[in-house]
Amino acid sequence: MNVHPLRPRDHEDAARVAISWLTERHRKGWRNAFEALLDLWRPEGPRDGWQLDEDGMTMVSINAGEWLISRGEIHARGGPREINAYLLGQEGPFLTPGQRDWIAQLRARPLRLYRVTDVQPGAGMTLIDEFDPQAPPQSVREISGSRTAKLGMLMGARIMEVAAGAGMAGHLELSGAIYPFSKLAESAVLAQARQALAGSAELKLHVDNQRDLFELKIARAWLDQWLAPAPLPQIQDASTGDLLLLVTDHYRVVDAAALAASLASQPDVHGDVRQGWNRMIESADGAQRSLSTVNPGRSTDRVELFHRTQRLAEDGRAWFEGMAGAAVQHLTREITDPAGHLSRAGGGKGANSTGRTPRSASAGTPDLPPEVIAQAIEHALHRHYANWADETIPALGGRTPRQAITAPAGLERVKGLLREYEEGERQQSAAQGRPAVSYQFLWDALGISR
Repeated sequence: MNVHPLRPRDHEDAARVAISWLTERHRKGWRNAFEALLDLWRPEGPRDGWQLDEDGMTMVSINAGEWLISRGEIHARGGPREINAYLLGQEGPFLTPGQRDWIAQLRARPLRLYRVTDVQPGAGMTLIDEFDPQAPPQSVREISGSRTAKLGMLMGARIMEVAAGAGMAGHLELSGAIYPFSKLAESAVLAQARQALAGSAELKLHVDNQRDLFELKIARAWLDQWLAPAPLPQIQDASTGDLLLLVTDHYRVVDAAALAASLASQPDVHGDVRQGWNRMIESADGAQRSLSTVNPGRSTDRVELFHRTQRLAEDGRAWFEGMAGAAVQHLTREITDPAGHLSRAGGGKGANSTGRTPRSASAGTPDLPPEVIAQAIEHALHRHYANWADETIPALGGRTPRQAITAPAGLERVKGLLREYEEGERQQSAAQGRPAVSYQFLWDALGISR
């Protein structure tokens, strides 16, 4: 179907006019269609048992109503009718040209999964198609949704075209129905969407059936996150596949010169006494990744051995103590479970998109001046992200940031990640009462502008 871009403002209230007409002319048919759709989206359990607040029910009503206009059927005038065609036919309601175009676009434009990479609250946002790495970034005009959208958020949406006119430039808008996903729900919807795509390809379904199946997965996963208990996150290390468990072994340095000499003699170790050391390994994909990190401690006679999984910690401790010998003495081990931290924090920002979690100030930060805390965190972030530009990142489809920025869509994904890091740092620094640490060094490492 060829759909023309809409005239500015001429399309307003199209969905409301359509639904009002359907409920007035075919109240029973519309109610049955609505209830059948909700059963399709959430077949198990009675709807009167759903634990949804007023805002939740409003969102369900908006999304279901638009879905029926774009994809649904209704029993009217003695038989089943495709709602979209019925609305646009001779028997349908009076619609302005813009409203007719809007209804037609709802049928023609697919519901897709997008990643939010930039937000201008009250104005709009930039979206990247999660499953089409070649698709260009889409800047959409969105007033209400942009006030609540978060950087890095995954959402289902239809993108509509509005033509230039009346002193306004042509632009893109969201259709009205939005399917936002929480961080904890992301893995489920992405897995279900990939399964739908793979199943469609295997069965060689027609493109319309592929689209319908994909959209149904999005709607079901979106509603599930409202009604199902929130799952505990399973955070995996990107390079080993093991569950992430942050392990820090604390050591007293008995002989600093001997320790530095032993580390310097290791061919796979890089660093110095001021910045700390990293023991590196080349992964199967050719990327260099850290096996063990030796950080300076809180005093000159302390060092901290950091690992991101239990297995790496056991192997790394054996390596470190065998290499350092009598130059160090083990004191204690500190373990942080990111999954448990996230569940207690209600899904807070424990790990970033690389699957790694840098050390930062917490509620137990010593009583130090805010500037000193910020400086310490800045040093830790620079060590943590030292090789970020050339590390493969799941959020970039397994590519490195340097590889991703060679294409417009990949460049926008990388910028979105950096904006997400910066937003997380702004929130943390505000909560901790300290100056925010700049991530400009990552932008500079890639040679990209904001």
